[in-house]
Amino acid sequence: MELYQLRTFVAVAEEGNLTKAAERIFASQPAVSGHVKALEEELGLPLFVRTPRGMQLTEAGAGLKLKADSVLLAASDMANLAASYREELTGSLTIALNTDTAFLRVAELSAAMAASHPKLRLKFQQGNSGSILRDVRDRRIDAGFSFFDNPYPEVLGIPLKEIPVRVVAPAAWSARVQGMALDQLAALPWVRPDRECPFMKVLDGVFEGSGIEITDYIEADSEDVIRELVAAGKGVSLLKETDADAMVRDGVAVICETGPLLSLNITFAHPKSRENDPSIRALADVVRSLWPEESC
Repeated sequence: MELYQLRTFVAVAEEGNLTKAAERIFASQPAVSGHVKALEEELGLPLFVRTPRGMQLTEAGAGLKLKADSVLLAASDMANLAASYREELTGSLTIALNTDTAFLRVAELSAAMAASHPKLRLKFQQGNSGSILRDVRDRRIDAGFSFFDNPYPEVLGIPLKEIPVRVVAPAAWSARVQGMALDQLAALPWVRPDRECPFMKVLDGVFEGSGIEITDYIEADSEDVIRELVAAGKGVSLLKETDADAMVRDGVAVICETGPLLSLNITFAHPKSRENDPSIRALADVVRSLWPEESC
């Protein structure tokens, strides 16, 4: 079926008269009759009955009229949104980053937005996953990345990718940690993420219900600090697999093959109430384009 057929159907239903419907949509009466007949044939249902008072909807026609209204409204919304995209976007967007810029593809994001919307200014700021989601909920920032699952109905989270997490130890500890299970590793010194860090959630999940605790640790709230302390031989920790692999290549860490597969999800979040905001839509579209295989 075509949108013009639905427009004709709605016009006849609301006017109750073929002539008035034809005038409303700037068509001839035979054309209106033809549109209605073609739609009825395609749907396999009578939509109207002729009465002395004009064209009246059948029971099926009344139900389908509601659906036609929603289809036409959606088409109008799409056209309006396209029109807004054709307009030059201006202003600024504040985006919070929960981890290193290379991993989040910030340079690519900035370049793509500059190419598509050169007058829309981006401001990047650092934060942790939990506070970023709260700030998005409270609309203190426009958008942000998070490793935490989104608990807030006011926030729309776009899942981007599942991120493998590895247990790492200082390179000098290679022989010491070889073959150790996680419960044995727990007895070693650790560089532990602070409680606001999603890596801590992964760690808690590993030891939940086992009675195993990490008691000898240095606490750090920054991935940069954690990497530096592990490289300096201060303890075992958790890192994104990309960071762990880089430290292994640099010869400053080893990966502990612990058995269980550990992971986090990276999500891009913005206020749900701004889902149709042209600037937010443009930003979300670019983010999705930078994670093409993983985003959904």
